[in-house]
Amino acid sequence: MAQPSQGTPSKVNFPSASSDIQQAVDIFLLDCRARRLTAGTLDSYTRRLRAFLVWLAEHHVVALTALSPSDIRGYLVHEQERGMDDDTVITSFRVIRAWLNFCVAEELCTASPMQKVKAPRLPKEILPAFTPEEVSKLLAACKTQRDTAMVLFLLDTGCRASELVALTIGDVDLKTGTVTVKQGKGRKDRLVFLGTKSLKSLWKYHRTRADTRPDEPLWASETSAEGLTIWGLARFCDRLRKRTGIRHCHPHTFRRTFALWSLRAGMDLVRLAAIMGHSDLSVLRRYLALVEEDLQDAHRKHGAVDCML
Repeated sequence: MAQPSQGTPSKVNFPSASSDIQQAVDIFLLDCRARRLTAGTLDSYTRRLRAFLVWLAEHHVVALTALSPSDIRGYLVHEQERGMDDDTVITSFRVIRAWLNFCVAEELCTASPMQKVKAPRLPKEILPAFTPEEVSKLLAACKTQRDTAMVLFLLDTGCRASELVALTIGDVDLKTGTVTVKQGKGRKDRLVFLGTKSLKSLWKYHRTRADTRPDEPLWASETSAEGLTIWGLARFCDRLRKRTGIRHCHPHTFRRTFALWSLRAGMDLVRLAAIMGHSDLSVLRRYLALVEEDLQDAHRKHGAVDCML
């Protein structure tokens, strides 16, 4: 029998039958592993369900059949009162729903109490993207060729933070600017692209690298011989935030900026969704509303009849 790999998650600990709600969670997580969900998805499911179970235990709910819609609503309110952001609360709702749907399918319970719980409303506002002036400040604050190349790369590809740090040198065609994002969110490969300016900056950065083998990380850490990590990327954004005073300088702000700027430049939603790795257009439609506001504002300022008559 093949030995488990070094990164294999620890064995699931099945509790006693008296805590069947805990056992139902462990069986669900085992199924997630069997379906080979990504490490990030497994980690998210585990953390959110464990937090939910802790709250339930504090409220003396330990049996799956005792779980009620009011318990779920109470937990979601608890998360909001703790100051969790909207995305975190919505993700918790979706994870709990996925778990309970699994329980019904596996006949661990007859019906999901989630059927009577309405999903939290998605916020209608779009979090800030960078302005062209802010991007100029960010580039001016970069003190190494790597940092400059990374700012341009993030803006030009719309990559997620996890996708950026997973890239290898071999994933980028330095002649065409085509970047292969392997096993992105949902274990789906896709192509993203670099324009001339970003490609030239990346090429300059790689001229400074001692080792440019195809299997080497695309982005090297500045503090170790290893590749850049998620935490290293967060520290990079923190440095830029302190140097520029741009408070919304976070890894995901680059992705939002890519989406908004692409729409303003005329890219259609279907192609943009494919580049960003979105399975649906709901988030991008919210960005499109901002672009339509741009057009309306332009018409107010330059409308033919109001300006000329």
